[in-house]
Amino acid sequence: GLRFQRGRWWASVPDKAATSGRHYESFFAEDDARAWLAQAVPAVRTGRPLPDAERFRTTKTAKRTAPAAKPPPAKMQPDVASVAKAWMAAAYEDLRRGGPDRAERVRRIVDGYLVPWFAPRTTTVSDITYYMAHDWLLHLVGREHVPTTRSASPGLSPLPASVDLETDELGLVAVARLCGVSLPTVRRRWRQGELPGAYRDPAGHIRVPVAALDGVRDKRRRAPAGLSQRYVSDALWVLRRVLGFARANGLFPPGFDPTESLDAPTPDPSAARTRRPTRQPRPLTLPECARIAAHLHPAHQVVLWLQRIMGLRISEAFGVLLGDVIELGDTALLAAQGQGGRKFNVRDDHGVVVAVPYKATMKTAAGSRVLVVPASMLDLIHAAVEAFHTDPATGTVNPADRLVPGIYQKNRSGQEGYRHAFEDAVVAEELSTADLGFRVSTHLLRKSLATDLAWQEGIEDTVRRRFMGHRAGDDVFGRIYTLDHPEITPLVKVAAILDDKVTATIGTLLTPTTRKVAWGKHNPLRDRAEEVNATLATAGWLVNPGTADDPLCDAERVASELDIARTTARRWMTDGTLPTLVTPDAQGVPRRYARLSTVWAHRDRLARRILLPDLAEQLGLRYHEAYNMVRRLDLDLEQHPTSRVYEVTPDAASALRAEVERIQALHGRSMKLPAAAVQLHVAASTVRILAERGDLDVDPETDSSGLRFVTRASVKQYWIAHHEAKRRPAQPVAAVPVAEVARFTGETSRTLMDLVRAGVLEQVPGRRAAQLTATSLRTWMAGRDPDDAVRPASLDLASVTPLRLAPESNIVIPPKPVTLTRGASRNGR
Repeated sequence: GLRFQRGRWWASVPDKAATSGRHYESFFAEDDARAWLAQAVPAVRTGRPLPDAERFRTTKTAKRTAPAAKPPPAKMQPDVASVAKAWMAAAYEDLRRGGPDRAERVRRIVDGYLVPWFAPRTTTVSDITYYMAHDWLLHLVGREHVPTTRSASPGLSPLPASVDLETDELGLVAVARLCGVSLPTVRRRWRQGELPGAYRDPAGHIRVPVAALDGVRDKRRRAPAGLSQRYVSDALWVLRRVLGFARANGLFPPGFDPTESLDAPTPDPSAARTRRPTRQPRPLTLPECARIAAHLHPAHQVVLWLQRIMGLRISEAFGVLLGDVIELGDTALLAAQGQGGRKFNVRDDHGVVVAVPYKATMKTAAGSRVLVVPASMLDLIHAAVEAFHTDPATGTVNPADRLVPGIYQKNRSGQEGYRHAFEDAVVAEELSTADLGFRVSTHLLRKSLATDLAWQEGIEDTVRRRFMGHRAGDDVFGRIYTLDHPEITPLVKVAAILDDKVTATIGTLLTPTTRKVAWGKHNPLRDRAEEVNATLATAGWLVNPGTADDPLCDAERVASELDIARTTARRWMTDGTLPTLVTPDAQGVPRRYARLSTVWAHRDRLARRILLPDLAEQLGLRYHEAYNMVRRLDLDLEQHPTSRVYEVTPDAASALRAEVERIQALHGRSMKLPAAAVQLHVAASTVRILAERGDLDVDPETDSSGLRFVTRASVKQYWIAHHEAKRRPAQPVAAVPVAEVARFTGETSRTLMDLVRAGVLEQVPGRRAAQLTATSLRTWMAGRDPDDAVRPASLDLASVTPLRLAPESNIVIPPKPVTLTRGASRNGR
């Protein structure tokens, strides 16, 4: 690497013996630094000693004592390289557009892609044409194979004579040096299983047999040439800025833009550097994150849960200081306001670019936020502070220390090691990019939390955005005028929801692990590593392998102890049903084990538990009937996070049994209205009317259907009363036709019917000719004034023959004609 800092040019190459991992040399001239670097890089690759830097320092200190007069600015040259360099100096050095990191990204685009393409093809910047820019974009996405200029390969280093090809083993760094490839390449091939016999030793180091080096040496892979569409779009933006700068300085024709109507293309899958997803991306669930955490030591677990539970970016997670966690009684706040874990290029108070391990600003202005910490996350923070940051002598902590401790140096670095550990963990758990079909990285943890909040009901969209460190909205109101809630009230609900999810799925964030932190020799925590490990063990965070009294059980023994199938045991150990830990086996391969005490505790729990399907079968119910009964009674049941089977508590089981007994008693004494309608041979609406009139007794209780019930006793009583009245023989009724009464009394038939309607006379019911009862006639005629009409003395009401009513139709049926004392009948006149 080469950079200019504090008036000197600093050249660096990798050096394992150095504390920082790199060997630095300073020069007063750029040419001297590049000359030394040109010989130092091949020396590192071949394992030779580094060249003496003093031989390359042609510019001595004595020549710099007197400041030289600043030469007048040279006239800008019209070639592409000069114009691009002048634009970068004006935009990023003078005007300081963006930050140093952005300036470095633009410099790489200009030096690596823009100038190498356009400079050989043009004399001046005005020679750039549309098709030249068009072909450049296609070249960037790999649609035209152009051999790139590469440094000469240092070749393969011969194996030392002392190395035994059959028994010796090497580390990844030694394999990379001997095979002439980079360390990430060797690590990637180990993850892909291309190094037969390679394993991880108990100390966490990967050991590769010497016999497996041929698999690395014989690889001849051509790196994909296609850049991503996002990076090509950024390069197109740089080209347009350079052309605009040239046009502003009179070096380019005004009104002409060779990049007009050009858009960044997408690389073909075969040429793309990143593979397209083969499956729909999905979030990582909490049980899956717990499985990954079992492969990480506690320091890396803190970062994982800060990303998955608090939604922090990786730099934000490493940038949390102890003073950023504020406890307010039952509530704790976390202020996300800094970044750490790697070197950041920033400008100091004098405008000089310097590299710092901590930056007190966020990626965006909206990234600064205050979050409410869930209770489970606060427990993890307390355990981390107690183990890593509490002074054993005084019991105090330094608020300026990072929450995530540095591994090799205090409060420094950590991102690269965490990324490698995370990649190894997802490969071990078969949750890697190759297994799931989409990119799996540490940023997926933050996306998983955003997905949980997006589909969680009851959370406002503004609260979701601010919790993730985004602006409240895209309009001016959301970008500028919407501030965080002064009382953090909406975020309390988010913290409660997240804590409920943790409790219901994995129980705790303190995932047991056997991985110990390998502290660097310059880290103060190395001196008290035993005390740190003891504190973590007390919290149940760091566990030791099995002992004679409590051995570790593999899947086969778990299946035997629980009397289940081996596949079921593996599934329970994988999905978190049975708490497990990951530790290397006799061959050094990481395996998943469960403690015997944990297996027995789970066996006892299985003996006591009641599953909802089993209880439904005991009660004679179908499963959906039992499930609806649980919801209707508002019973709180635990649901397994993976199998989704409900476990019924004893109180809930008693409540369900009591409800079933109540419903059985209800059906024993009452029936539904439709059943009553069938019983009474009437319409359902008629039964409803009878119930409303009180003819049928309504039961105050009901079942899950919500329909009304009437008592069986009232239905039976109504049935008996109704049908006995129909079966009872009709009593003889003495009746006289209305026409006869009118003829002998002198009244009209209309007047007599008015008397019937007035209730004075009584009409015999039936469908035949209207007839009046003899009893009502006697009463009416006894009270009738003799002067009103001539009373027929010969009308003998006592001699009127009674009529019989048919019980089926209530129709008056005369057994024989009515006998009159005066004259013949109407039919016989």
